[in-house]
Amino acid sequence: MKTGKILAFTIYLAINGLFILKYAERTPFNPILCLFAYIVIVVALLKLSSILWKTGKKLLPPSSFLPPPSSLLLIITTVAIAALLIIIDPMSVRVDRWSATTYFLDALFSGQYPYGVHTHVSTTNFPSPFPLWHYLNIPFWLIGDVGIGLIAVLWLTLFSIKYFSPLSSGESQGVGLFLLFLVLSPAYWWEVAVRSDGLSNALLVFCVILWLEHKRYSFTNRWILTAILCGLIASTRLSAMIPIGLYLMISYFKSDLRTKTLAPLIVFGIVFLMFLPYIFWDTETWVFFSRNPFMSQTSTGNIYTLSLMAVIAVVGVVVLVERGEWREEREERNVERFWLFNIFTAVYLFVFFLLALCYNHFTFNVSTPIWSDADFDISYLTLALPYCIFSMCKFGVKNE
Repeated sequence: MKTGKILAFTIYLAINGLFILKYAERTPFNPILCLFAYIVIVVALLKLSSILWKTGKKLLPPSSFLPPPSSLLLIITTVAIAALLIIIDPMSVRVDRWSATTYFLDALFSGQYPYGVHTHVSTTNFPSPFPLWHYLNIPFWLIGDVGIGLIAVLWLTLFSIKYFSPLSSGESQGVGLFLLFLVLSPAYWWEVAVRSDGLSNALLVFCVILWLEHKRYSFTNRWILTAILCGLIASTRLSAMIPIGLYLMISYFKSDLRTKTLAPLIVFGIVFLMFLPYIFWDTETWVFFSRNPFMSQTSTGNIYTLSLMAVIAVVGVVVLVERGEWREEREERNVERFWLFNIFTAVYLFVFFLLALCYNHFTFNVSTPIWSDADFDISYLTLALPYCIFSMCKFGVKNE
């Protein structure tokens, strides 16, 4: 078990370490020293967190949602996110995920083909999220800043962990630990600073998985509902299907022939319906086939990496099954199974995107230093954060 904790923490440090090394180079500070200082600070704060949590629980008034120290940290984090959204001018940031959604919705509600508008960074960059993700951002767009979705997703994630995860069955400190690890992540604050929605999308998928785990829904007992949820997730981003696919893979293998046949049709059917208005937006020029989000979503990686990782996904999940952790119905076995899923998913996502990014770099920009390569987008690695943080929190609660 301690090996799993170390592995999860290693992934956490690797993701955040890459962000520190990349962006510290743009400052007067030495990147290696910054990384070392970060590791020391994280370890020290984690050592102090238990003492601070117990002290704060005694000194502060009780809360029905989170323990007092965690509630205070959540309030501070929310205010910090709001402050950064006000202080940082999004037009000054050379990351266009926020404008990919904002400009898409601007165009959609003005009657223009939304996948044909470029972002604020470049005339060759176009919106890449799938339709449903844009629709989910409409409330924040109407308020005036899609970055507000960062706050909403943060609260939704903590709510889901509190009420749907095995973490909540032990000490409620686990939810606070998840928030603490998130706050201590430079990668998370990079997402906030540039108004990126990649991690928010990943956290939303994580919430769905927590709910499915809580309800024990899968392809073997609620296959129609499960297929509908998969179709909706697939309508946000291609990458969103990786964790939900890993989670539901075994139940799909165990399902009957009818489910194996009809479930994928439901998933593809929902995605097709989401794209239908854009496919037929212009039936004269058929603009969808010359400019659509699949062109951006499939730009990273190659068929060899994809094939290798597909094999690893099946073998990795099946190995967990053979360990017996997926077969038992007892509660403690379910908790262990879910932890194994999280740590495997964290490793898988980290390796998958690291291989894809390295392939792109060494194929097309081999003469360029890896940190200065604009196509080496390490923000994809943050998709592993929810799963490695959750894995660490499980052991933090148990105090093993």
